[in-house]
Amino acid sequence: MRTSLRCLSLFLLLPILTFAQGHYIIRGKVDQLKDGSKLFLVYNNDGVSFVDSTAAKDGRFTFKGQLGYPVYSTLYLHKNPYTTKLQPNEKLDYIRFYLEAAQIGMNAKDSLKNIVWNGSKLNTENVELQEMKKTVDNKFDALNKEFAKLPPEQQKDSVIFAQFVMREKNLMDENYSVYLDFARSHPDSYISVIGLSFVAGQEKFYASAKSAYDGLSNRLKESPLGKVIPLQLEAQFKTKVGQQAPDLTLNNPEGKAVKISDYLGKHLLLDFWASWCGPCRAENPNLVKAYQKYHNKGFEILGISLDDAARKDAWVEAIKKDNLLWPQVSDLKGWDSLAAKIYGINAIPASFLLDPEGRIIARDLRGDDLHDLLKKIFIDRSNP
Repeated sequence: MRTSLRCLSLFLLLPILTFAQGHYIIRGKVDQLKDGSKLFLVYNNDGVSFVDSTAAKDGRFTFKGQLGYPVYSTLYLHKNPYTTKLQPNEKLDYIRFYLEAAQIGMNAKDSLKNIVWNGSKLNTENVELQEMKKTVDNKFDALNKEFAKLPPEQQKDSVIFAQFVMREKNLMDENYSVYLDFARSHPDSYISVIGLSFVAGQEKFYASAKSAYDGLSNRLKESPLGKVIPLQLEAQFKTKVGQQAPDLTLNNPEGKAVKISDYLGKHLLLDFWASWCGPCRAENPNLVKAYQKYHNKGFEILGISLDDAARKDAWVEAIKKDNLLWPQVSDLKGWDSLAAKIYGINAIPASFLLDPEGRIIARDLRGDDLHDLLKKIFIDRSNP
């Protein structure tokens, strides 16, 4: 979570380019690692979670495997948090990075967080991008801290909250500009494809994103994500208020296929969320209240989770804990979800309210805004 307002997609679990199947070798050295210290390599590949582990010897560790394309992965020290529950206030030493078919060197004196790369073009380029983003990242952090310091009653004040949302949107625009600058200067970089995927759904940046995409190498355009970017460029127009909502088929936790079009004839709220998203979980009580009040009048919600395969249990647990009584679906691919791409989602919670014919009549309704519109639809219209 980048701010206390929404959870943003920043290069999370994005398997991208189809390369020839190749081997990766990670050779790491962290001077202060004790013999026998366990390390866990965790990543997702097409909705399937992979975990490998090894033990350090003389501060050194090695991982080997095969990949058809690069994946965003995490290296944890001592614990795999997906399988071993952390203690209250426990902090892990870990690093997120791109795993690619290459010989990847990792070196640090004390902590995984301080690793320096060698032999990995993608991670070197990503370090360059993060350096370009540092100024706006610091602004995000400052905004987050400023919001967190507000008294609870001010955080819930709709006027104050709207002001923070607007400031966040302005910072997002700065973020998008950085990604575009990187893509223009790195037309053959895998990182550029990821950045453009992040920007492509933004109407304000349509022309700039399309121009940067046109400047990419053919190799990148022919990659799976490169082929999806034109779809994302179209999403900003296809998901406008007044447009027919794109239909999708996703599975519920039991594996049953569910279509958006199954709910024609009702007012349907498409709710994009995830179990790990704090602002989403904070909004859930508001959705429960709306569902309980208007469901019998013809209101339905379809929850679309951006959890990944490793978090399926957490997704199911969150559904129960938050008392989400409406249908829930996911392809368990995290931010790489096709639903997120088709609907141009890069921050959650996000929502689309559809009329009984399946047309989008409102977007991103939260708090009182959702209740006010539902009241107009189901109560005021029936009592002229």
